[in-house]
Amino acid sequence: MTDPSRGLWACGILGKVHGLRGELYLNLAVDGLQRLERGEEFFVLRPAVPGRDEQLVPCRVKRAGGTVQRPLVRLDAARTREAACELQGCELLAAGEALDAEPHYVVGDLIGLRVETSGGRLLGSVTDVFETPAHEVLQVAAPDGGELLVPLVDELVHVDGAGDDAVLRVVEGLVDEPAEAAPADEESRNDEPPGAER
Repeated sequence: MTDPSRGLWACGILGKVHGLRGELYLNLAVDGLQRLERGEEFFVLRPAVPGRDEQLVPCRVKRAGGTVQRPLVRLDAARTREAACELQGCELLAAGEALDAEPHYVVGDLIGLRVETSGGRLLGSVTDVFETPAHEVLQVAAPDGGELLVPLVDELVHVDGAGDDAVLRVVEGLVDEPAEAAPADEESRNDEPPGAER
């Protein structure tokens, strides 16, 4: 059994069954392939169903193959095609010291965090974090009621400070400056009919 203080890292969602030996395609999570390669222990997370909570089931990855775009895994929890079919839609998770040592953000710690540029311009606060095929993305509620999407990439963002003083800093230039309103006298000149004297 894994140490509960250690992290569980998403490799991906188990997809279609391939062949007769119980192999499954793996729909990769962000960094899922690296986690599959570096993981020391693996678990299948079976989704909750009526009368049963989520189940975290230890497993061994017997084989990993396929291509980078369409990886295949064979698990000891699925020795037949029928057993593999029962794992479709389950999440494959990895654990290990090498994964825990990698720099990462805990999603729950980012929600509600104040977001500013590195120069101190307020961009808003984090309302959600979601995954894309390339990387995770921060959803930021802007002060004007709009919404910003900011890539959660180490080269572009970092958390400055800790606790209540923590601020998520975004590199300058990633988010455009708000357009300045035109001066009132310029707006009134623009409203004049063509040919009007000035």
